[in-house]
Amino acid sequence: MDPYRDREKRELLRALSGGAENPVCPRCGGACAVIRTRPRSDVAYVRDRVLIRCSACLRNLAVDAGEGIR
Repeated sequence: MDPYRDREKRELLRALSGGAENPVCPRCGGACAVIRTRPRSDVAYVRDRVLIRCSACLRNLAVDAGEGIR
């Protein structure tokens, strides 16, 4: 399975920054889950990240939470 293209990544990030709880997958139209990973004090390498996972095509996109995401 090929990863999201740059245009598709931008669409997902735009949807999240606009406040979408479950954005629509730009590739297949499926519902995406948004999983937030907060930094932990006991593990230095865990960053504040957001994982976007499509429930239909199972593509993933991991981004830093600071990239305009609420």
